[in-house]
This record gives sequence, C-alpha cells and structure tokens, in this order.
Amino acid sequence: MLSRAAHTPLSLLVLGIVALFCGGASRLRAADPTAEQQYWLELINRMRMSPADELNRLVNFSSPGVWAATKSDDPDVQAALDYFGTSAADLQAQWNTLSSAPALAWNSHLNESATSYSNLMVTSDAQEHDLDGGDIVSRINTAGYTQYLDAGEALFSTAKSIDHGHAGFAIDWGDGNGAGAGFGNGIQDPAGHRENMMFPFFKEVGIGFQSIAIPGSNNIANGPYVVTQHYASSYRYTGSNYVSDAILTGTVFNDALLADDFYTPGEGIAGIAVDVYHVASNTLVASGFTNSVGGYNISLAGLIADEEYRVTAPATGDADQFFSLSSHPEIYGVTSVEIFDNQYARFQTVPEPAGPLLVLTSGLLLLNRRKRTP
Repeated sequence: MLSRAAHTPLSLLVLGIVALFCGGASRLRAADPTAEQQYWLELINRMRMSPADELNRLVNFSSPGVWAATKSDDPDVQAALDYFGTSAADLQAQWNTLSSAPALAWNSHLNESATSYSNLMVTSDAQEHDLDGGDIVSRINTAGYTQYLDAGEALFSTAKSIDHGHAGFAIDWGDGNGAGAGFGNGIQDPAGHRENMMFPFFKEVGIGFQSIAIPGSNNIANGPYVVTQHYASSYRYTGSNYVSDAILTGTVFNDALLADDFYTPGEGIAGIAVDVYHVASNTLVASGFTNSVGGYNISLAGLIADEEYRVTAPATGDADQFFSLSSHPEIYGVTSVEIFDNQYARFQTVPEPAGPLLVLTSGLLLLNRRKRTP
C-alpha cells in the first residue's frame, strides 16, 4: 500500500517507510554504532517501553488531545505540526491504542544495509524504496542478515536533528488522506512509521546516516541527516524447532553532560562488563562489554522462560536489575517459531561518597507487509 503527501515542502518533511516484511537468523555483530546512533536507538526504546510518556516529551498539550500554545519545544517539530495541521485529538486517540513493546538491540548488518541505502538516496537525490531495484529483504540479505522473520524500512531524507527525525517517525505527521483539500488530520494513514517503531516482533535495528557528502545541488536528499532505519528479527533452528532468541540490550553512561537521567551522546562509557546470573543457582549464564559509545547487546540464547535472572555492572556502582524471560509461539506460514522477548537494562555511574563521579576506564509513506515460512 502506498500513501503520498502531495506538495510536501522538503524543508519540513520527507518521510518514507516500507514496513513489516515477514519471512525467512542473523548473529550479533561487533561493529559499534556512533554516539548519535546509540542515542536514536535509546529514543526508540524509550518510546517502545513507555509510549504514553513519550508523547508528553514529543508534544505539548494544554489538556489531553488539545494543543498548548507551543505545540513542541523543538521548533522544527512545531513547524511540521503547523504545516500539516496535525490534529491533537486524533494524535492522542491513536496514541491511546499503543501498547509497550520489548526493546530493540543494535545490529550492524542492518546498519550496513541502512547506511548503504542512505548513501544511495544522496547520490540519487531521491527518496524512494526502489532506487536499487530491490527491496528491504534483498538489502538486508546482501548485508548478511539472511534468516529473517520480520523486516521493515523507514526513510527520512531531511531530518534536521536526531530529535526531529525521531519525532517525525513517531508522530507520523503528513497527509492523513482526509476528504477535501489539505492534509486531512495531518497524520499519515496508516501511521506506518509509528507502527514500525512499535511493532513488537521486531528485535533489532540498524540506523544508517549518510556517510558521504551531500551535494549542494540536492533538492530532495539534502539532510542534514539522510537516514534509513532497517528493522528486523531473526531465528535459529535447533534441530527440532525454530527459536528467535532474546537479546539483553541497554547502555552504561555517566549522565555528566545533561543531567536528565537519560543517555546523551558523549556520556556512554566503553569497556564495562555486564553480567547475567541465574538467580536461583547464582550461576553466570551470559556476559558482555559495552561498546565504544556505552551500548551493549548480549545474546540470551539458551536461557529458560519464567526463570529469574539478575543483571549486574559492578564497575558502575549502580544497583543490579532483574528480569524473567517470556516467550510465545508465532506462526510464520505453517511454521511455529518460539519468540523470546528482548530485555533491557541501563546503568548509570554512581558518585563515590563525598567525591566526584566514579571515573571508569575505557514526508512520504510507503507501506506493505509480507510473511513467509522459514
């Protein structure tokens, strides 16, 4: 299904998305995100885990579903909401239908495919989903993500900032396909960007900014951020059944640049050990280290559903966190896949008593769906 907003000013918005291809795992890969990519991932996960709170951060209401005098603290978001005449009441009503979803983990295969496509948009000065003659499946397969269950793509060729791009995908401002002139309710119909962001079966994401210079002559893919997001989930075959394993993801940061209890680029701490213990036996069952910008992904393959686990990052001084894995079967074609939900834990460094912080080393919418059997 294709939905397109006519006469969209590129200075305000050009959004694009291919969503929810479902079909036929990919290993975790070591290449690190940049601090800005990690920040965008944290924004996505914050929304997935608590969508109601995220709406209050994105826009300003004087009462539920009623715009305040200043619709957003971000002037670029305010401009887009004003241009499209986005309905506060409809946005609130749509948001009320959202449920929390498990966190996404970073995957560098997906980042590779996403970055490649952002570069193609720049060289083509275009934002379309068929610039290479392929689709999201061919792109992630080429990058090495070959046994997919679900996959989706979102594009934004004129994101002014990370926060502006995140708001654009989340709010999904644009042509609401309303009757008569104008942009309807000012929200894409369907709100496919938001659907992708909140789709519970996606488990990994790559956020690819252009890695080449944007020609000054570009009119469509002119940034400053030309971004592609590739979402996906994967599986493995155990010899008797299909499983999509959980991933523990999160960050370790010091909150020193912007004291907001949230990851900010420049606050991440590299090389911190994160360990997972089975609570009942106090056995170490999984471990990993934070990457160069303070994020981490730890496979939880083999862990047991409904058992309690403890996550610890002792070097931070922060408290241990706990989770219990949940799983559920999902049908792909005629095949049942056991899905284990991702887990999330973040750690902040804790100040030493009577001392400083502990110093640690180290626009346009296109939407379709597809399912296939593994």
